Amino acid sequence: MKLTFDQIHSATKQHRLREMMLRTVQDVAQLPNSNAKRTRCPICDAPDIAHFVQAFGFDMDRCGDCGLIFCNPYPTATQLDLYYNSEMKDFENEFFRETFEARAMLFSKRVELIRALKPSGRLLDIGSAIGIFVESLRRAQAPYEITACDLNAAACEQLAQTYGDIEILNCDAKDLDQHNAYDVVTMWDTLEHIVDLDELLATVRRLLRPDGIFAFSTPNTDSFEWLVAGNRHVQILPPGHVNLLNTKNIVRLLEKNGFGVRDQMTLNPSLDISYVLKLLDSDPVVAGRTDAFLQNAIKDPEFQDMLSDYLVQKRMAGNVVTCAFPFPET
Repeated sequence: MKLTFDQIHSATKQHRLREMMLRTVQDVAQLPNSNAKRTRCPICDAPDIAHFVQAFGFDMDRCGDCGLIFCNPYPTATQLDLYYNSEMKDFENEFFRETFEARAMLFSKRVELIRALKPSGRLLDIGSAIGIFVESLRRAQAPYEITACDLNAAACEQLAQTYGDIEILNCDAKDLDQHNAYDVVTMWDTLEHIVDLDELLATVRRLLRPDGIFAFSTPNTDSFEWLVAGNRHVQILPPGHVNLLNTKNIVRLLEKNGFGVRDQMTLNPSLDISYVLKLLDSDPVVAGRTDAFLQNAIKDPEFQDMLSDYLVQKRMAGNVVTCAFPFPET
């Protein structure tokens, strides 16, 4: 089944997200921020930093070398504490419940990938929220000893009620006093929320066994939807989203912190397509960006092959061959 943007992002979320963000960050932005504005990229250390967009009172810059889009300056710990303990987290959990079944479908391929690399063992899921990934593991009968870790107390309470036989930790993963404890560590759509990515990866290395697997997802700013939406993308949500990555700088970040990439894939392209279609109906700027994407993509021989097949199947190629037969004479 092809999932669409509307299945993953409920109507309630789409209508209320901006309203909720504006109400929440009004108080957050008023807090003092003593963090220095960075002049070099946090991932590749390049000095080629340029303004990308301002959103919800926070500046987002982009590295001209690796493409990282990041909040500059980063929000302070006090600002983040206020944001994550606001009504935004309850709102997030609410729309997770509304779209639980559709979101569970997103994880089926991810579960297959993890099982192929590490069929069993101890698994730590960081940022479990209300347990969509845990549920996907259960439905796939994946034989892992599961530990779910989340900062939000309400989410942990729901996890305990629903999955009473797994270990649930209501804490920050970096505070776990464990070494080489897990065969698999997972983080789904969490990296974009983390200010210090190097500290995070040091924590993951400490928690993982030497032959362990770290599996995670995060928005890909080199994707079709991002190339079209650009600085109008719905995922530009500081101070919640503070680091927006792409396939290339993810590799650089991992290698810098002692990880090698075993596999990397971009999944669920139907979400990209359905999101861009929504933008085409509501944002005239997007139409021009879609044209620019196609102008670039059509130079790619692989895209040409796919487009050729499409044109043949839809009878839209430029030369029509017709075979006719005569009707019987009457």
